[in-house]
Amino acid sequence: MAVPTVYFLDDDENIVKLVKFGLRSEQLEVKFFNHPNELLEAIKIEYPDVVISDVMMPDIDGIELIEKLRGMSRQMPIILVTAKAAVDTAVRAMKAGAFEYLLKPINFEELKLAIGRAIEVGRLRNEVAEFKSGFKARYSYDNLVGESEKIVAIREFIKRISSVTEAIILLRGESGVGKNLVSRVIHYTGPMADKRYLEINCASLPSNLLEAELFGYEKGAFTDAKTSKKGLLEVASGGTVLLDEITSMDLQLQAKFLSFIENKRIRRVGGLEEMPVDLRVVSATNSELEADVAAGKFRSDLFYRINVVSLVVPPLRERGKDVILIGRKLIEDFNSKFKKQVRGFTAAAERKLLAHDWPGNVRELRNVVERAMIFAGGEYLDADEIAMSDISQPASVRDGLHLPKGLTFDEIEAEYLKKVLEWNNFNLEAAAKQLGVTRKTLWEKRKKYGLLN
Repeated sequence: MAVPTVYFLDDDENIVKLVKFGLRSEQLEVKFFNHPNELLEAIKIEYPDVVISDVMMPDIDGIELIEKLRGMSRQMPIILVTAKAAVDTAVRAMKAGAFEYLLKPINFEELKLAIGRAIEVGRLRNEVAEFKSGFKARYSYDNLVGESEKIVAIREFIKRISSVTEAIILLRGESGVGKNLVSRVIHYTGPMADKRYLEINCASLPSNLLEAELFGYEKGAFTDAKTSKKGLLEVASGGTVLLDEITSMDLQLQAKFLSFIENKRIRRVGGLEEMPVDLRVVSATNSELEADVAAGKFRSDLFYRINVVSLVVPPLRERGKDVILIGRKLIEDFNSKFKKQVRGFTAAAERKLLAHDWPGNVRELRNVVERAMIFAGGEYLDADEIAMSDISQPASVRDGLHLPKGLTFDEIEAEYLKKVLEWNNFNLEAAAKQLGVTRKTLWEKRKKYGLLN
């Protein structure tokens, strides 16, 4: 492991000599600077693990230095050292982003402990930053695969809206078209990318539990409320929340959710105090909301409020040759997952993909490619390896479920679940009814087998 690098800044040569002596036996590479500009120039070439600086410096004081360093790196821990024990200075330093505030004369045991903690915190910050940057790469504009006019228009829409953090967004479209992906790209390409992103499936929980999950609850609010709990809206504050299948909310909860959108304040179940929550709200539905409003199933005032900025994500059958481009991207993904080296589709396989109308949209395409990749043995996927449901065929032909030998029970259950979803044109309510389970159970099964997207 590389030796941690520490930058120490102080214009007092006696302090510098003292610190050199005090840290001589530590496994650290300590570089000393007498002027803030020298340190700032050095950081342009190399990021240290920790910066330690005096508060009172020529030209730039320690607080200003923190602000400049934060503009270069938000992960770098900064320790301030000063002879002046002023509370207001300490408060300013911590608000500016100082990791720790130490007093002179320097207590070297305290300093060593502070450096050790700072190095560990810096390491964790870097890991989190790398993790988040992975999400940014995974949900960039390029991951909206396709060259059709409609997908190009969606990319342009996201470029305009992702920076508008106050916008309330409604994503509409058939099940499986990729509304969740569009929501994530909106979040991870905008200024909120480093903040929390949460998806809440409103169909996965009964209304009373959904209210508790969204708004949280206080201890004793109901029988099982042994402790207080933050709601997901509170947890996601500062970031983005996606309310998927929002039409599953009952009318009473819709009223409470509308109040939150209007006031940006929530009150936990069983609580008395309201608290501010600031986040971007994205809603998604595959229902005809206007028809739901007319039927009295969805509040008209909530509909108008969430329909400020609306985007219809097109079905796959309207995206032409995008099906081939998406299929190739899926092959790349499954090559990594299954440790294979499939290079693409044959011409016959591509013709078969283009001829299908994809009632289950991108989700159905993913299932088809995944199944083909599991059993693929050649360099290219051929037409006979591409097996999808054809709803134009008689039921006796399309309703068969053919399984190879050697599958585990979970693999068989996953295949059957995929088939039921296809038979029901990915209508979740109809699929749950056929399976004889609740929508919550169906959602849990889809989550277990990676069938949510």
